[in-house]
Amino acid sequence: MSRGPRRLSAHRMALALALVAAAPPLVIHNGWPGLAAAVAAVVYAAYLLLGKRWSLQRHQVTRPGPALSACARALAKLLAADGFARDRHVFRRYNDAGDALLVGLHPLPSADGATRFAVHVGFLLAPYWEWEKHSLGYPPEKRPDMSHVNWVQQVTSEDAPSRYEEWVVTDEAEAPAVAERIHRRLPDLLLWLDRDLLWRAATGGSTELGTISEQLKIWLLVERGQSEELRQLLDEDDGDVWDFAKRRRE
Repeated sequence: MSRGPRRLSAHRMALALALVAAAPPLVIHNGWPGLAAAVAAVVYAAYLLLGKRWSLQRHQVTRPGPALSACARALAKLLAADGFARDRHVFRRYNDAGDALLVGLHPLPSADGATRFAVHVGFLLAPYWEWEKHSLGYPPEKRPDMSHVNWVQQVTSEDAPSRYEEWVVTDEAEAPAVAERIHRRLPDLLLWLDRDLLWRAATGGSTELGTISEQLKIWLLVERGQSEELRQLLDEDDGDVWDFAKRRRE
């Protein structure tokens, strides 16, 4: 499934600021009856500004246990052969252009004592990550996680690949076997790191990647700077992206 830029549009930002600005007058002019409306306005403004981030990080609420950490260590040994480096429960590999492939283990709530978690793979284009760091004020050393990627896919168990979203490990001793099963279910990730292949897919060519989203094509073009092709793909409220493309080539 493809995901495009998750920056705030000008319309979304303006609406959120208008809602916050409207809250004090509601209380001043209507007293206590206006308080409920003011609170609702502020809450909705917070959703407009942060709602997408909250939804993307929903799997990070449950704290990982020792069995999940053992599974991550076992999976790290298998992924090391493909050039991935472990960062707790996230594994990353970069190409020469700075694009990143990620594998992430996300703990899930469990009521039976077993450790339950989801597994995702993701791809992040370097120019989009530069944009996110620039627009959101991330420090230069910030490392991406699964909430930042342009494309993400859930890795399902062989038990029911069309619907089974949870992986389960009962104890640390079982972790190596579960890691082996996860590794066998991973798609061929390394294709995403081939920039020539990615560009051919972006221009409509037949590749193993299939059809990629228009948003990925946009960020590939942003990396090359302003162009008429990029202008035609951007919306009216994408002026900041257009300006960013200009700075990329300066």
